[in-house]
Amino acid sequence: MPLLSSKHYLLALHRQPHFTGLLASTFALGTAFSFAVPFLSKWGLEAVGMSPRQFGLFMTATSLCAIFASTGLARLSDTRFSRRRMLLVGSLGGVSGFAGYALVRDPFILLLIGCSLHAVASICFAQLFSHVRESYQYSGDKQKTSSISLSVVRVTFSFSWTVGPALGATMLIAFGFRGLFLAASLLYALFLLGILRFVPEKKPARPDRSSPQTSLWKTLRHPRLLLSFLSFAAVFAANAINMMNLPLAITRSLNGKESDLGIVFAIGPVAEIPLMIWFGQLASRGHQLMLIKLGFLITSLYFAGLYLSSSPWHVYALQLLSGASFAILSNVAILYFQDLAPNQMGLATSLFSNAGATGNLLGMLSFGFLVEQWGNQGTFLACCAVASIGLALILSVKEPSSTSQP
Repeated sequence: MPLLSSKHYLLALHRQPHFTGLLASTFALGTAFSFAVPFLSKWGLEAVGMSPRQFGLFMTATSLCAIFASTGLARLSDTRFSRRRMLLVGSLGGVSGFAGYALVRDPFILLLIGCSLHAVASICFAQLFSHVRESYQYSGDKQKTSSISLSVVRVTFSFSWTVGPALGATMLIAFGFRGLFLAASLLYALFLLGILRFVPEKKPARPDRSSPQTSLWKTLRHPRLLLSFLSFAAVFAANAINMMNLPLAITRSLNGKESDLGIVFAIGPVAEIPLMIWFGQLASRGHQLMLIKLGFLITSLYFAGLYLSSSPWHVYALQLLSGASFAILSNVAILYFQDLAPNQMGLATSLFSNAGATGNLLGMLSFGFLVEQWGNQGTFLACCAVASIGLALILSVKEPSSTSQP
């Protein structure tokens, strides 16, 4: 079936009950993230008065709690509670958590808020994409429509990141951190209203009592899931290091200007949004693992190119590779993880998002050491090495079979 026929599925998705409203809710969730995340370090150091070390410990503790909370809650969503209930709980956590960040300045209380309310809010991303996978597909062509519906929702989430940081910066200038976080809390409230309106109550399917239920620990130790988790954690760690290093490298090592930063960070999103749809179409034809391996290879080549760059315009061209990598590893990867454990979709999707959280944490912890030891250009080489480790791990993963699922 030609790829252009996917226009039929896009139109059909638009006609599906609540799909357009769900896209609006997704945009609100993504914008809430993009409002707050780029300014957390500035908030912690300047508004709260944390030292760099204290802020690092704060981010480490909240990230670890989010990983554990999302994994445990995802398991419950597959066995006891509906996606709707989990999304409501997560969105309430986001509303109250960001309100707490806006109003509280005591570091210990903020740590409690981050390790509880924000940890619970971390479930929203995985539960949203699990709901989309389960709800928006047609009988007879489920693989294709699942892939396209996930791609459309993922594009919406990514698009929010193209406008959110600029809007967040405007809010910060006009209303300070209190206004910024209250706006993020309001966006989570809009997401909550969207869940109430557009996500129906649907209990998880009852497990087959004739076969024993796989334990959480056994599921997490399944070879393909474990290797996939480790490989994605590695590549997300490399991306996190690069995100912090690239602006410094452009202005210090490559003698670029601040205007170059705007161009660099604009090229990637412009390229990745149409590529998400295209790669989603390819994934719908059953090539998820092959595309994932291609995405890891592109990522390694991207970091190698950054290491060899000697001018900002070199980075401009390389951002096309970055867009292609992101389009695969943040979109097709969701479908790939879900297919690894189709009977535990919430848990599988949470493992994908937790691989990102783990990688980001490792990247934050190692960035300063790498820059001090190797410099900005040398840090690109370290990113290439870490991404190559992820590539080696994912290359060892074989195509899944129906008899070997967790």
